[in-house]
Amino acid sequence: MGKQKPGIKRACDYIAALKKENDATLPPIRSLAKSAGVSFVTMWKALKHLESQGCIISDPQGNRTFSKAAIKSDPHKSNPQSQLLNDCTPSSSRHHVTEKIYKDIVTGRFAGSERLPSYKELQLQYNVSFATLKKSLTSLVEQKIIEPCTNGYLIPSLTGNTGHARIAAIGCGLEDGKIWMDYQDKYYFRVLESECIRMNIQLDLIVYYRHQGRLHFVHTASGKEYDLNDRTILGYIFIVANLDNTPEEVLERLAALKRNVAVLDVVGGWKIPRCARDNQLIQFFTATASVLPAKRVAQYLLGKGHRKVAFFSPFHRALWSQQRLNTIREMFTRADITDGVVAFVYNKYAYQWDYLKNHLPQEALLSFVNHYNQWRSQTPNTPLKKFNHIGYSMFKYITQWNCASGEIYEKMQPLFDKALLDKSITAWVMANDFAATIAIDYLKERNIRVPDDLSMISFDNTLDAMEYQLTSYDFNNHGIITLILRSILAPHTVKPRRKGVLIEVDGTLVIRRSC
Repeated sequence: MGKQKPGIKRACDYIAALKKENDATLPPIRSLAKSAGVSFVTMWKALKHLESQGCIISDPQGNRTFSKAAIKSDPHKSNPQSQLLNDCTPSSSRHHVTEKIYKDIVTGRFAGSERLPSYKELQLQYNVSFATLKKSLTSLVEQKIIEPCTNGYLIPSLTGNTGHARIAAIGCGLEDGKIWMDYQDKYYFRVLESECIRMNIQLDLIVYYRHQGRLHFVHTASGKEYDLNDRTILGYIFIVANLDNTPEEVLERLAALKRNVAVLDVVGGWKIPRCARDNQLIQFFTATASVLPAKRVAQYLLGKGHRKVAFFSPFHRALWSQQRLNTIREMFTRADITDGVVAFVYNKYAYQWDYLKNHLPQEALLSFVNHYNQWRSQTPNTPLKKFNHIGYSMFKYITQWNCASGEIYEKMQPLFDKALLDKSITAWVMANDFAATIAIDYLKERNIRVPDDLSMISFDNTLDAMEYQLTSYDFNNHGIITLILRSILAPHTVKPRRKGVLIEVDGTLVIRRSC
């Protein structure tokens, strides 16, 4: 906020007085607005301001309670590193509804080439009057986000007559064309491919690597050098998952082509290079590296009454892990809880394969496979034929996943032991779902029940989170990929980023049994 308006100050003062009388759950916004003598929108702004300061905590059901932080009327001045599409301060109810509908369209809630729902359905969905809804839709027509049609509105197709064209998605990789990313980061390519198939857009998956001082771009399907200058390429999507592999040089190459470029930063903390700062053809996005997910997790924990939690990360060299810990600590401090977050982390590692860089595990794996091959040569072949190349598959599976898990478990176990000694810790916050599954297995071995004895919460919302009934933050990968594709295919429909700011899409904290 800029200079605070008198109405918002009056609303904040009323809530502060209410806190002195009662620390229970706050009444609905309409009741608060009526009692304070302000409008619904003014009270909504005041509550959002107090939530950002950590003075009020909201749970997923929309209930608001007071935290221990003192309520101040002056706005909290922040310096956000990312631009949240739906985290705006509406000047009116109409503007707020317009922003919500806009966000739902550009993140794929309503598919392209389809009609919007009827007026009645939209009124119920956004809880607005017909007049306000009509003005919001008219505003979106003026912005060319939707088009009027018979008995309603149509979302224009993003592809148009571009069936002959294609998009190039680029990530760091190896000389053989294989992508060099962890499983979670590769998932963005999978979602991207699915959306391109749905839109009938050809997607070229490209990896870059450096060899003999020269940057190479290779098509993953053909393994041949890729021509980035091909005129049929509509734009480029650059997924930055590893800062060790010269992403600045890649971006300089793409900027020189003078076509639309979308950069997805999944590392966190990557400063926008000089070549892209004033380039309107380049848009920067973030998802897993945002501060918002950790803020939502911290608010949820505070709302559940947790006052001391442990944060675990086997990948704390990664900037996204550091950002999650720092944000959760900041939220607890805002709630006037000192030393509320205890860190148990390894700063040496950023990826799973970092745990396999010493030679002893590799030698042990080779010995294991050699024993397997010897056993196979001495065993009748008939029963083994149905397994085909089981030796290669076994080696690949073990090295890429199980052995890394074993190394991580062995190193994390002393940290888990130490955390259990502090009986005041009521919840474990895991850096991601992978670390959470290791922690749950550890607790099961010691007959410690989740959540009866200890709560647990995590990030990523992978399949493991569902299987382990783990409360986890879903980053809305589909939404961010849809928005990125829109920035390439219909850039006029995506609001340009502010200088030095990354665009992000709000996700969801999926509540399950663990917390």
